[in-house]
Amino acid sequence: MTAYRYVPADEFTPESRINWIPLGRVTKWIREGEERLEDKFTLFLEGDLKLCIYFLSHAMFRVRFNPDPKAPYGKTLSPATEMGRIEASDIKVEEQGGFLRIGTNKIEIRVNLRKYALSVYRDGQLIHAEPGDYNLVYVKCDDGGEAIAQFKMAPTNAQYFGFGEKAGVTLDKRRVPKQHFYGQYVGGDEKIGAAMTFFNYDNFGYTAPDLAPDGEVQGPLNPNIPLYQSSPFFIEHNPEPIGAFTGPSYANGFLIDNTSQTFVNFRQEDQYYFGVLHGELDYYFLAGKNVAEVLNEFTQLTGRTKLKPKYVFGYHQGGFGPNYNTKWKLLEVALKYRQWKIPIDGLHVDVDFQDNYRTFTHSKKKFPDPKEMFDALHDWGYKCSSNITPIVSCNTDENGEYSPYKALDTGKASGIFVMNTREDGSGTHDEFIGNVNYGRGHLTWGHYPDLGRLDAQKWWGEQYRDLLDWGVDFVWQDMTTPAMKASVHQLDCPLLSFPMDIMISDTEKTRFVTNMITHHAKKPFAKLRSLYNYNLCKATYRGMEHLRPTKRHFIITRGGFVGVHRYAGLWTGDSTSSWEFVQMNIPLVLGIGLSAQPVSGCDIGGFCAAWQGQIVDPELMARWTIMGAFLPWFRNHYDNYYKPYQEPYRYEEPVPTICRKYIELRYKLIQYIYDAMYENTQTGKPICRPLFMDEYKPGEFYNDARADDQHSRGYNGFTANRLDDQFFLGRDIMVAPIVNPGQANRVVYLPAGSQWYRFTDDKCPLENPVNGGVEFDFYAPWDDPSKDNCAVYVREGAIIPKREVEQYIGELYRHGKTNPITLSIYPGRDSSYRLYLDDDGVSNKAETAGEYRLTEISNEGIPGGQRIRIKRLHDKFKPRETFYFLGMPGTICPTSVTADSQVLQEITRNTDEEAAKALENSRDAPGAFYYNKFLKTTFIKIYDILSDVTVEVMF
Repeated sequence: MTAYRYVPADEFTPESRINWIPLGRVTKWIREGEERLEDKFTLFLEGDLKLCIYFLSHAMFRVRFNPDPKAPYGKTLSPATEMGRIEASDIKVEEQGGFLRIGTNKIEIRVNLRKYALSVYRDGQLIHAEPGDYNLVYVKCDDGGEAIAQFKMAPTNAQYFGFGEKAGVTLDKRRVPKQHFYGQYVGGDEKIGAAMTFFNYDNFGYTAPDLAPDGEVQGPLNPNIPLYQSSPFFIEHNPEPIGAFTGPSYANGFLIDNTSQTFVNFRQEDQYYFGVLHGELDYYFLAGKNVAEVLNEFTQLTGRTKLKPKYVFGYHQGGFGPNYNTKWKLLEVALKYRQWKIPIDGLHVDVDFQDNYRTFTHSKKKFPDPKEMFDALHDWGYKCSSNITPIVSCNTDENGEYSPYKALDTGKASGIFVMNTREDGSGTHDEFIGNVNYGRGHLTWGHYPDLGRLDAQKWWGEQYRDLLDWGVDFVWQDMTTPAMKASVHQLDCPLLSFPMDIMISDTEKTRFVTNMITHHAKKPFAKLRSLYNYNLCKATYRGMEHLRPTKRHFIITRGGFVGVHRYAGLWTGDSTSSWEFVQMNIPLVLGIGLSAQPVSGCDIGGFCAAWQGQIVDPELMARWTIMGAFLPWFRNHYDNYYKPYQEPYRYEEPVPTICRKYIELRYKLIQYIYDAMYENTQTGKPICRPLFMDEYKPGEFYNDARADDQHSRGYNGFTANRLDDQFFLGRDIMVAPIVNPGQANRVVYLPAGSQWYRFTDDKCPLENPVNGGVEFDFYAPWDDPSKDNCAVYVREGAIIPKREVEQYIGELYRHGKTNPITLSIYPGRDSSYRLYLDDDGVSNKAETAGEYRLTEISNEGIPGGQRIRIKRLHDKFKPRETFYFLGMPGTICPTSVTADSQVLQEITRNTDEEAAKALENSRDAPGAFYYNKFLKTTFIKIYDILSDVTVEVMF
């Protein structure tokens, strides 16, 4: 029997070569599946072993290896991927000089037949290589298990990004400050590679003991500790290839498709490896000219994200404890936000809502009429979630009685709970009972659905019916591993989840039928650890689709596996109210975005208290909120049993004013964020992007010139890299927050190749542009609302849509008003932008009936002026607004403005304010314009009459 356990990365050591066996000579090869367009190559190796290579597209292939000579290499049913073959790839094959050469019109792979090794070329340039003598290796373990590792060459200048949810403050996991592994006083600015493992774990505060490699510290700075979610996908980006790889820059993607514990290790000088602890090695290689190409391919493989409800991108608030644990306390929070005029859309109700932690119920004492409560919150513009964990409680109700409990009763009757059956046939063979502790002694014992079964998924989805009928809008999926402290079958759960050898179902795709009885393939939990919370989110999402078929749905989850982005966004677990968590927030969200998950974020302010009774420092609260205003998921959430408050309005000034200022700015930019979400559904590009995503000069972001600058030196003594504390929101807004305490200045770098404008939010005239490719000092105090509290710059030529501030998304519509878009068109280069509009941001008519409008706005310079074209590309939705505005900052007063050659009237008044009001009230089609003398901005009103209109502005 295999003795399953967690293996720290320093104990997974194929680099030692002790007992690890490398693949040898390829004795023959065959090509299969041409008639089925599968293009599978099977290599037969010494030792009666086989390895398979599958071509999925011109730039993507898959490698599978199992050291079991009897491995069938049949069709696999991975949850990570949605597509098998993406495109036909006219393959050319030849054997020459001891190499098998397989070429498409984009890449060629070469397999060394004398001793297995694989390399990849594009247009004659080497873009991927493996060590010749020791690359794909395996070991048979003493306990009967097996492990496999794949070594790769690491080009000198290559950087490695992605990896899903990983701690640390560096985006590139090949170059991490040594002190983040071994403590603040070790290594100075020396950087070494990470040795990461992927093992879903309930890591409260990121400080769980005995998980990091020996001698390393726990905490939010160390990427080697396991966290709640596993995405063993990463991107190799080589901006300046040299040596054997000399040629144009390139990017490659790697997906390790295995739901057991996996590893990626960069501790070798010129090599790295990835490996799996159980099962076969199954990995995908994706070749791209740049990171964007790789993400496009990866999200074709794993499935595009669906468009989220628009309210997802508003501001959210949640809390666990006394401020939220009754109907009246919750309504008080909701009312206070409205009284303080701090915009907010989401309100999150924790497990306090339940009847003694019976999932899917409500407390009749604390929340007596949930529909009435949610109706009231809806009237105030709130959209609400409820915390749902995968346990089905065995508790009595809040009166101490074993009253009927639908989820428990129907679950038992249906036989869908995980059984206490172990791999060796031992166990009690009755329903497994585990324990989850929500904190402060708030706990429950209960059963867990076996969510690899289709019937269990359908049953689970049906349990949401009451919640949705009461008015819950979306789901907060917590404790997803599933997290547990103990079970009745053993005194504790040392890895805070199921026992590793308990048998659970794989996926609904592995079911089979004999004698009209449906069976499900089962494996020990150790081999499916990353899969349980994926299946949980999938079952929830499918259930909501069934129960509310006309709506878009959203889940914010704490865990998952590759592919969960199709069903849920990700929040990054139990963060602590500390500056380390502020510092890691940017690279964490960027890494998750580079792993195909567009919606993610930390709990603003931190969930956990650093000590009992902690009041989060006002500076930390303000800085974190400022930064969060530009990140995809923006929720303030805290443990109210340990912290008295964390809502911005409970602080002394200037915290409420500063927070309101940046939350309002987010609401002005909601359309821009929504458009970035739409772009993600089409291309896979994340909402928040690293500096190198869209344009870069090779190498410019990796050679920092600020090592001696005190403003860029982090709280823990290390020097921040440009990639780690700056980012893009969408394509054209660059954000550089301050993430260290006690600092009012920071160094800002603006990418080369463009000029940049300081974002003024139409509050003052546009300043002169700053050339890209330079660093400069930026003053941004946290406590002065009259100043910029964060560096925000806009690329020249950018087109940025904005709307007026609302207290919640759709507020003006609800009151019979409109909120027209202003398209701010910045001076500079020619550009284009795609604007996505649909009805209420909640229905799924855009997906099911094509009811949306996609408009391309293009801007080009012409002699003496600018030409702006607004063209509808898809036109099956009519906005409520009958007009929109064009704003052209940094201009002089036009001599003429025409729309499709029709001259527009210039409106003049005694003051800019009067002229703006007159323009808003003007009724003459096709429009009019006025010039704001103070802002030095031309504002043009265009009636939304034609599907294609050209505006020319002459100066």
